[in-house]
Amino acid sequence: MGKAPCTTSRAMLEAMREAGVRYLFANLGSDHTGIVETYAQARRDGCADALPELVICPHEFVALSAAQGYAQVSGEAQAVLVHVDCGTQNLGGAVHNAARGRVPVLIVAGLPPVTQEGELPGTRNEFIHWLQDTADQAGIVRGYVKYAHEIRTGRNARQLIHRALQIARSEPPGPAYLVAAREVMEETVPAPPRGPGGPDQRQWWSPVAPIGLAPQVADEIAAAVTGAANPLVVTSYLGRDTAAVAALTELCELAAVGVLESVPMRMNFPAGHPLHLGYQWNTAGQNPVLADADVVLVVGSDVPWIPATNRPAPGARVYVIDADPIKEQMMLWHVPAARYARADLATALRQVTARLRERGGLAGPEVAARAERLAAVHRAQRATWAARERPPGDGTITAEYLVACVRDAIGPDALVLTEAITNYQVVCEHLQPSPGCRRSR
Repeated sequence: MGKAPCTTSRAMLEAMREAGVRYLFANLGSDHTGIVETYAQARRDGCADALPELVICPHEFVALSAAQGYAQVSGEAQAVLVHVDCGTQNLGGAVHNAARGRVPVLIVAGLPPVTQEGELPGTRNEFIHWLQDTADQAGIVRGYVKYAHEIRTGRNARQLIHRALQIARSEPPGPAYLVAAREVMEETVPAPPRGPGGPDQRQWWSPVAPIGLAPQVADEIAAAVTGAANPLVVTSYLGRDTAAVAALTELCELAAVGVLESVPMRMNFPAGHPLHLGYQWNTAGQNPVLADADVVLVVGSDVPWIPATNRPAPGARVYVIDADPIKEQMMLWHVPAARYARADLATALRQVTARLRERGGLAGPEVAARAERLAAVHRAQRATWAARERPPGDGTITAEYLVACVRDAIGPDALVLTEAITNYQVVCEHLQPSPGCRRSR
């Protein structure tokens, strides 16, 4: 990048761009002098395309929310730059959103300078540098990130950026957090190495490859579906991967399996499909669709039901398939399952479908009758929902009527963000998203 000396800041930014980060959403502070200098030099030397594009944000919550949104739409991890402890605190609930939304984001924060007598470039020279010192800055977000570490020398800064993004992008994806003091970010470092961590070496840091079900588990699930009278899939965020939506649709059509979306975070299954059996959120009573199921596949869901008020029948066999099947970061969680399987959802569903085809026995009149029975449930649900969309005679605008108007106005290709809270159920039932309409919460 021109003739400017290579600093840790330059190494960090170049590594981000090498890893596919297109934007750095930033709220700058006094700890980012090395970052600002690197961007200034890049513009001067005509090398700005070697760095992520800098997007200045008025608040850290905005920065992380923007990075999350772009990552969700593009499928590529993005980065956020905040200053020291206060900037990290200002991320607030956005860290929770990225963590629970399983979105890969790299958060980089400065640290107060680690010297005070002028020993190194970047030493403390403002009163705020003493007030921003904390014993454990990473502890502010440690409960919500997959990886938290400090860059202590610029000589391995590239490696740590790539490693943080590799961890953030691997299933289940989520945020990673790195910090570095101002002296470290202004440190002069050697030219980029050749090999892992060097330029054009993204292949050395790819996320963990998707994994499938063990053959015996795929066989067991296929046998359970084949022998079931009322199989059901429950999902919440399977739609993070569009290939998984197609795989789920193929499996359900083959075996006449209904789909119930519980606390849906994405567009998981076409709402207009006759096997779509509705939505559930904070239901106060038993969902009849769930109660009727004798085999339940929980495929990509944190909260498939709320057991105090709504659960499968006592004799139902439950199978949990997920990148995180036992929710290791949730202190209290349990679904009584016959099997917990860690697998990529699209891969696992294709495996089960292949085993179902090999086993045969799914083309008989029982499966056809089940498909028609589920379609009747689907039609009855939709008729009930459509009746609620009719405006009252007194001119009152109901939530159901309003969402239906929005649905008709935006068309099938809209991207919808819902924060309807108490009206989550209403939005799902009357927005009725299908492929082409992507919903995120």
